[in-house]
Amino acid sequence: MKRFIVCSDIHGDMQDPVAIKALLAFTKDFNPEIRVINGDLYDLRALRKGASQEEAYGSLQEDWAAGNKFANEFYNGGKENHFLRGNHDERIYYMAKNTSGVVRDYAEDGIKSLENNVKRWKAKMLPYDAAHGILRLGKLKILHGYFTGAGAAQAHARVYGGGVLFGHTHSIEVNAVPSLEPAEARGIGCLCIRDMDYVSAKTGKLRWAQGWAYGFLFEDGTYQLFQARKINDQFYVATDIKAY
Repeated sequence: MKRFIVCSDIHGDMQDPVAIKALLAFTKDFNPEIRVINGDLYDLRALRKGASQEEAYGSLQEDWAAGNKFANEFYNGGKENHFLRGNHDERIYYMAKNTSGVVRDYAEDGIKSLENNVKRWKAKMLPYDAAHGILRLGKLKILHGYFTGAGAAQAHARVYGGGVLFGHTHSIEVNAVPSLEPAEARGIGCLCIRDMDYVSAKTGKLRWAQGWAYGFLFEDGTYQLFQARKINDQFYVATDIKAY
């Protein structure tokens, strides 16, 4: 059996320091062979559609540096590392394809930097793509997320079937749909702060919760899954299992 951990939505310099400290300490103790960053390692708010003028002219250096620092620590010691790009990470790929001039050059430099980092982390990278951005760990499917709102877990369970872990919504939730085979999807939460300027008026952020998923993957592809979540600035986790 192999130990695995999946975290999502760090958002670069928008990361939650309490959640990050707890996740890295847990990773060191749990020492999982399989380590997955499930998208939105960076925020890249300057590149988002609808960015304010202040955001658009803002530097990305702190954002890149914060995301890279987290990944450097998280992947250190992992034997099977995976990085799934999220919709925020994908922004730089979009700009490289859909802009020109200096902006395109900047985006292409950013892509080279990211791909060099992925090599240094000894990780396998998947795109933000509803068909091709799916990581399979045995019978478990891991994807950044392609639905939002209160029905996101149910939609992911219905479309992808089986056992699904997703981020994107920043919430911790689970939903199973009627199916002859198990079809259950779990939102694993985020590692970022809730009070980002560009979501200040969005009530959806009230559903956000910091956390991550982890567990044990068995030789036949089955797995035992656990959810860590922040409760009063603390995380309570189990680090071992027994079979009965």
